[in-house]
Amino acid sequence: MRKHPDFSPLAHRGFTLVEIAVVVVIVGLMLGGLLIPLSVQMDQKNYNETRRLMDEGKEALYGYAMSHSASDGKPYLPCPDTDNDGSEETRTAGACPSQEGRLPWATLGLQRADNWGNLLRYRVHPTFSDSTTGFTLGSTADFRICEDDACASVISTGIPAVIVSHGKNGYGAYNAAGGTIIAVPAGVSDNEIQNINGRNNPSAGNNTADTADTTDVDFVSTFVSDTYDDAVTWVSPNLLFNRMVSAGRLP
Repeated sequence: MRKHPDFSPLAHRGFTLVEIAVVVVIVGLMLGGLLIPLSVQMDQKNYNETRRLMDEGKEALYGYAMSHSASDGKPYLPCPDTDNDGSEETRTAGACPSQEGRLPWATLGLQRADNWGNLLRYRVHPTFSDSTTGFTLGSTADFRICEDDACASVISTGIPAVIVSHGKNGYGAYNAAGGTIIAVPAGVSDNEIQNINGRNNPSAGNNTADTADTTDVDFVSTFVSDTYDDAVTWVSPNLLFNRMVSAGRLP
């Protein structure tokens, strides 16, 4: 008599519910990664690359201070670029013509613009940019980095210099290609306005010398959102002093 095939569980074992669940999770994760809009991925890439450029900018500022000496031998930081040619502006009696402008990318040997094609904003305290006296371990500044425009929470204070990218929307930035300021529309968040103007500083961003407000300026650094896409970095006074001491430039 003909035998029937072996239908034992071991001979014909199918997928278990656990195995199927694992496969579903893996496929879901793969699809989730593919479904992330390309524009979001590009925005993140541009933001990361701009952050890298700004970090290089800080390092270049340290290098500039190490290689430039005032008449008394003390180091100093570069002046802002106000005519958008990439070079720091010429001083008068050691003082910068303006403490506010663009990062002098050509002077520092950096990439010209951020990943959105806009020049980086740069503000330096006059105590740290005077080529006649230079700065010492006792020099102080009062720029502040805050979490919001009201500066209810201060992240850092006593900052000698600040670098700002105005992000994807570019509001208030100089476009590297056109050389013009990107207009600031109504309804822009106060946090971004703070980085465009600076506290009590109506002339920030243009070529007017900041003789009326060279100190006491706030900048906002907070999470990227629908209403805020700036990137802000700054020169820590303690790190600046440490670099100068290590290089034998101070005290």
